[in-house]
Amino acid sequence: MRIGYSFAFGIVAVGLIGGCTKDIPKPRPSERSDVSVGLPPAPDLAKKPYEKLNADGSYTVEGLLRERDKLIGESVTVRGVVKKLQKCPPPPPPPPPEADALVEVIDSDVPPPPPPRPPRTCNPPPNLYLIDAKPASKRELLVYGSMWSVLPTLGDGQEVSLTGSFDIVSKDGVFLRQAGLLVLDDLPAPAAPAVEPGPDAKP
Repeated sequence: MRIGYSFAFGIVAVGLIGGCTKDIPKPRPSERSDVSVGLPPAPDLAKKPYEKLNADGSYTVEGLLRERDKLIGESVTVRGVVKKLQKCPPPPPPPPPEADALVEVIDSDVPPPPPPRPPRTCNPPPNLYLIDAKPASKRELLVYGSMWSVLPTLGDGQEVSLTGSFDIVSKDGVFLRQAGLLVLDDLPAPAAPAVEPGPDAKP
């Protein structure tokens, strides 16, 4: 009896499997589309040539930043166009001297003191970006200098040659730039104006 049941169950199972196979529709072949898709051209991965130095021997901004690893910690001269110049606001004018003090200064043989220097720095610190004159280069060099450096004498759009220390962090730690930055040195303090000897001066 067990053999009969097993044989009957096998027939039923084969019948069910065969029935399921007949009911599954066959996939139709996909139709190819004739729509053309416009893709952008493949990017040019080849390194484009660039000018490392200017005609006067100074670095271009592109050349300096590409040679970063070789020039870190060195004094370099780079030429470019000033952009995004930021200076400290001018200090308020000093009060006018009193009449008696003015007479004493005129009658005195002691030379007058040099004019007071502006505050060395402010918040945010004075800085600018230097770019190459040729528009093909999009690199920008951060230049940091105090109000005692040459930076206050510059103007936006001016083409200049600047000499400073090339590094990734400024000496006071205010600026940090992995691409590299140029730190300008302070200029010497202005000397006191010379005083011409008066008629009563001893030889």
